[in-house]
Amino acid sequence: MSEKVKPIYASGVFTFSRNGKVTQYTIFYYEDPENYYASLNKSSLDLELKNIKSNLQYFLDQETILINGEKSRARVIWAKLGLIKVDLPFVEFIITFRGRLRRGSNEYVNYYEEEEAEYPYEVTWVMPGRILDIKIHGQVTINKNIVYVKVNRGTKVGGEEKITFFI
Repeated sequence: MSEKVKPIYASGVFTFSRNGKVTQYTIFYYEDPENYYASLNKSSLDLELKNIKSNLQYFLDQETILINGEKSRARVIWAKLGLIKVDLPFVEFIITFRGRLRRGSNEYVNYYEEEEAEYPYEVTWVMPGRILDIKIHGQVTINKNIVYVKVNRGTKVGGEEKITFFI
């Protein structure tokens, strides 16, 4: 990725199913003033996408994900690079992980490095049951089993995130 390419926004949806599988669909939007991505040929684009996918997997591997106290590993299973305009690329990812759920109270916890958000983003969690408690940085809205989080640029994020829910 060119140093001139800068992230400007991201949006993600996490769907947590009753069988314990979490599917995350996330899109990152970038500002690309030199049209770096638009200038790549097919083989260069394939290599770039492979590197982007590998880099995200590296960062996911630094996280600790626990579902009901058991460790889970997130895996990047799909990535796509596209252009809204020649200077506005996006990268889509599908990431999965899983854990064992039980009847009653369940807990998802994610530990990752604390940082300041470089760009605004939003995340929606669709849980398999009613939300009991949540600890996530940003502006949080809860509606039954759906959590919406909006994070502004400059917000301190990371550390421990936790969602407790009931099925």
